[in-house]
Amino acid sequence: MEGTLYSVGIGPGDPELMTLKAVRLIVEADVIAIPQGDNDILTAKNIVNQVVDLSAKEQLLIYMPMTKDMVAMDKAHDEGADAVIKLLKEGKNVVFITLGDPTVYATCIYVHKRVLAKGYKAELIPGVPSFCAVAAKLNVALCERSEPLIILPGSYKESAAFLDGPGNKVLMKSASQIAKVRDELKERELISHAAMIERCGLPGEKIYKDLNEIDEKSSYFSVILVKEGKFTS
Repeated sequence: MEGTLYSVGIGPGDPELMTLKAVRLIVEADVIAIPQGDNDILTAKNIVNQVVDLSAKEQLLIYMPMTKDMVAMDKAHDEGADAVIKLLKEGKNVVFITLGDPTVYATCIYVHKRVLAKGYKAELIPGVPSFCAVAAKLNVALCERSEPLIILPGSYKESAAFLDGPGNKVLMKSASQIAKVRDELKERELISHAAMIERCGLPGEKIYKDLNEIDEKSSYFSVILVKEGKFTS
């Protein structure tokens, strides 16, 4: 019998935000698939290790390059999917751990879709998204009553156009464009409506209630929340 791939969201960084289902599947898994970026820092593994000791588990490192080169990305995703499928054919269940939620800007989804497309069983297991953890840390609601919520990648060149529309906005993955995003907020007189958390729930967490104080070399794990009303907390 073939195994199943579970792409499991482990939350934004605080190990206490891992769900009971995530922990159970990790404990029961035959193999833990771990995303590895160009800097070799295994952030997801380090979070999980605080809850479940992975030392006795078979582990598969899946390279996820931080690049916009589609050829390089497709090659890495194909190789990752092939490595997972090899294990599934052996009857092993594979848990692919991923930060936040696997349905929100998660790189694991590209491997997940490839595994599904080739006819193998795969399930998505939700986790706490980073923007929910950021709002909670800032002690504010993401949306109230009939307020809309718009989630955008801060690096998306058209994101600024959405800032003029109604509702609250979440700007994720803003690090490489953080200065540009800040300047766009200033131009629209939204700087007092915005706050940012860098590395929410992770070591080195920083909270910025004033975006004029942000470091232009902020971590990739930076989330900006723009509210219709000014921040008061």
